[in-house]
Amino acid sequence: MRPTLLRAAPLVFLVVLAAMTVRLLAIVVEPGASDGGYLDFRDAVHAPAAALLDGVDPYNTVDLLAHDPDIGNPFNTYTPHHLLLAIPLALLPIWVAGVIWWGLNVALLLIAVRFAVERTRPEWGWDGVFGVASIVLLSNPGRFNFLTGQPTLVIVVGAYVAFTSRNPWAAAAGAAAAAIKPQFGIPLFVLLAAAGRLRTALGGTGIVAALSAPILLTLVAIEGSVGGVIDAIWDNATAERSGSLSPYRIDAVAAGRRVLGFDERFVITVLVFALFMGIGWYLLRRRREFDATAMAIVGLTSLLALFHLPYDELILLWPIVGLVTADHGLGRWRPWAVGAMLAAAFNPLTMLFLDLGEGLDTTTTVLLALSLAAIAAGMLARRERETPVRQ
Repeated sequence: MRPTLLRAAPLVFLVVLAAMTVRLLAIVVEPGASDGGYLDFRDAVHAPAAALLDGVDPYNTVDLLAHDPDIGNPFNTYTPHHLLLAIPLALLPIWVAGVIWWGLNVALLLIAVRFAVERTRPEWGWDGVFGVASIVLLSNPGRFNFLTGQPTLVIVVGAYVAFTSRNPWAAAAGAAAAAIKPQFGIPLFVLLAAAGRLRTALGGTGIVAALSAPILLTLVAIEGSVGGVIDAIWDNATAERSGSLSPYRIDAVAAGRRVLGFDERFVITVLVFALFMGIGWYLLRRRREFDATAMAIVGLTSLLALFHLPYDELILLWPIVGLVTADHGLGRWRPWAVGAMLAAAFNPLTMLFLDLGEGLDTTTTVLLALSLAAIAAGMLARRERETPVRQ
């Protein structure tokens, strides 16, 4: 018989979901505002695709804001195939599309949690799924994603499928879904190769290219040349209001910039990316199976390597559930690894909690780095324990 707390989980989930939805409705973003509920759904999903349908390049910030003054932020550098996937929603009035997006986000949350529970505590069943989903919604990443309408859970589910599915087509499709944001797609494709899934990475790249082609051709027609498209994307990525310059960032380069005060140069980004991809490659090549710990390596190195915001921590959902419920061979390092990830997910020193000023998300960066270090230490210690002593 299930414990009473577990049996009550579905009701708890409904209460939490209702409370979060009421909160969302109370803070729905106003036209032209740069902050508010479903801000990212409006500015990163619906409006850019609607602009494309009207013959406007959404990567061209000047043209986009002139076309739709209700937008509060420019369209960040999502991959072109993201726009193709968003077009069905752009055909609908924004409030109708928003309701559909709300339902999709709830469904993807339950799918991601179900994935994690089935691989860690399958005996928990759907009661466990609803219980864990409630906790996720109350976390920094879960709340941030739900209230802003970010497509992060599309990436999370896609990444999980890409790294675990035995069906090559499903795995490649998952990789393509995870690549709607380049800052996720680039490291994930590198780490897929490290995990022995080079074909998945290549297949995902092919799907991204095929889906992006019609969008790119449309953009070239709008801008008049390939160079015009490249210039628009570059100006978008380096604009003052670009998400890449957000004070909420949790990646290593952003933390270093805030603490040390250096300018964020391309060469620094490349070196930091290479460092964390090297760490991820090394650890994954020595992991005997792809489990929650392996996914933690993928998630942590990806989050630290390129610019990311707090909602991107949702990729650590499966690793956290897995490391909370099993040792995974990390020994005494496991509590440090999972504790640091949990502390990052429920970090009270974030701007989103107390609004105390810029730079406090650096504590999240430090916690993620400590978790990665603990996993590496646990894996190396296990290797030493298992190495036979020569007589």
